[in-house]
Amino acid sequence: MPIPSHPTRTISALVLTTGLLVTVPVMAAHATTGTQASSPTAQAATVHSCTYRSTVGFTCDYYYGTATISEGSSNAAAVREIQDIINVHTDYPIMLSVDGSFGPDTLTAVTWLQRHHDIAGGADGIVGSHTWDYLRS
Repeated sequence: MPIPSHPTRTISALVLTTGLLVTVPVMAAHATTGTQASSPTAQAATVHSCTYRSTVGFTCDYYYGTATISEGSSNAAAVREIQDIINVHTDYPIMLSVDGSFGPDTLTAVTWLQRHHDIAGGADGIVGSHTWDYLRS
């Protein structure tokens, strides 16, 4: 069998290295179930399909309303909608668990989003009409 050329070996090494870099975070995310994943690749399989609907705006189909939602909210569908939209439709740098629990990670994400995008009403961590407008647009 002939020895592969230098470019072939280089490409093979890059493919192997890329595969290892992608595989390690995925395995780490599975080992720490229930916590934030630090890699978009790790959460890719759990992200819900989100689309734009003319009657709602951007939605991930968990919740279509715009009720005010804050930390500790019992409206799990609305919280999942917020978490998934933040994951899929914003530039927030950390993937949230889409678990319906408005805890400290979701509060941090909402506050960051409000601050970094100058959402009217300020960075209070409460998803009210202005924050919903931003998430739905």
